[in-house]
Amino acid sequence: MALTDKIKKDVSEKKQQKLDNIEYFKEQILITDALKEDYDNAVISIDTDLLNDINTVNDTLYNVQSAYQDRIDAGCRTDLFWRVLGFDISTGNYSLVVTKLSITGYGSSVAFFDSSGGITTYTEDVIQIPGIEGDNLHAIKYYDEPYLKDIGDTTIGSFIGIVGTASTILTVMSQSSEELISTFDIGNLIISSKDGVFSGGSNKIVGFGTTTVTGISTTVMEEVVGIATTSFDTDTIILENFTVGFSSLPESDGSYTYFTVVTDPDTFDQTKTRFKYKVKFTENPFSPQTIGIMDSSTIGIGTFIKYDNSAEPPATQSWKPELEGIKKKGEKIREPKVGAGRIYNIVGFTNEPTYLGSPQSEGATITTPTLIGLYSPISPPVGCVAIESALLSAISARDSAESALSSGSNCIQTKVDAANALRKERAEYSIKIWGLRQSIGGESDRIDEYEALETYIEETEQTIDGTTTCL
Repeated sequence: MALTDKIKKDVSEKKQQKLDNIEYFKEQILITDALKEDYDNAVISIDTDLLNDINTVNDTLYNVQSAYQDRIDAGCRTDLFWRVLGFDISTGNYSLVVTKLSITGYGSSVAFFDSSGGITTYTEDVIQIPGIEGDNLHAIKYYDEPYLKDIGDTTIGSFIGIVGTASTILTVMSQSSEELISTFDIGNLIISSKDGVFSGGSNKIVGFGTTTVTGISTTVMEEVVGIATTSFDTDTIILENFTVGFSSLPESDGSYTYFTVVTDPDTFDQTKTRFKYKVKFTENPFSPQTIGIMDSSTIGIGTFIKYDNSAEPPATQSWKPELEGIKKKGEKIREPKVGAGRIYNIVGFTNEPTYLGSPQSEGATITTPTLIGLYSPISPPVGCVAIESALLSAISARDSAESALSSGSNCIQTKVDAANALRKERAEYSIKIWGLRQSIGGESDRIDEYEALETYIEETEQTIDGTTTCL
């Protein structure tokens, strides 16, 4: 008994020392976080300026898009064209339908018949067919890593995903899906960037699996996964509740839905007491890395940032950068493609669909053995000169705004460099905070072990009819 008392006393003292250590680490976290605030504020100030610059330029792109649409709405040009539905070999007849240009896609391939008599087929994932022009947006791309997250941030990672309606299987579209989901746990919550996929706005992880993805064009696969393939083996997440909506690849407007995994509320609540701020002692401070496009909700985050003017999808994605260059199923793992994205302008046509000399409206169908004489020049209504002038002014304003991004006091790269220099200084405080959080995690694990030992001693000291019993 004396030995047991000594062990109990020793365990109690050691546990208390661990608790005292945790309190000290928490104090040091708060002190270091306060010292970091000056850099946080400075980074936020430059990021805000950067985002304002970016938004100002992007507004001119949207103004151009609107001006193009005004020209269509006024009848100065048409957004209609003949679409070939099929050709009957036995009769020699073509089936055609008048179709409207769409910046959200067509849901299937498009056989485009133009006014010069040519027929070109575009796959369903191609939005920019004749009559539509693309315009790359501008953005600030951030790279965020675990050690830089705020001490109250519960985000674990993000990925592009697909899921059907009334399904519990969410497919992870990532070249390193296996490594990414290893950072997720059963019980984590999932949030979708697309409204209406989950009832109540979120779902919960209850398991993991694998699947083979087929039926997606190589163009989309290369853009999202980084591999031009028709078959892709990947991992899945099993959801607690059936979906009420869906996520396709791509969506009808050419965008991609991304899903963000966060710590569930019950687990996070535990960190508000003894475990506040803790992370696992073995957790990697630099991985997974999350890549996204800065907006008003993400100002100030990230290890570093970049200016981006690519058409790559603006969907937030996470990956493990330490795996870059390693071959997986014959393909080297690469950084996920994340960019500013693009918008589309309805430029329209000067010739409209006609049949037997009469203009045809959207949805009109014909069966004809000849493709001659199915377009006629538009007669522009009054006011088109002013509308064309407004369009040219919008284009000029866009070009000037884009040019200003790389010159003078508004040079975007100068501000990006300054923001990154501040981020580098801030990182020294952040990595110290991360080390303290890991120390809390290590001390907490030891406390768990001490408490398990205390429980065992207490239970085995209780007897029933003189017999030692584990209760």
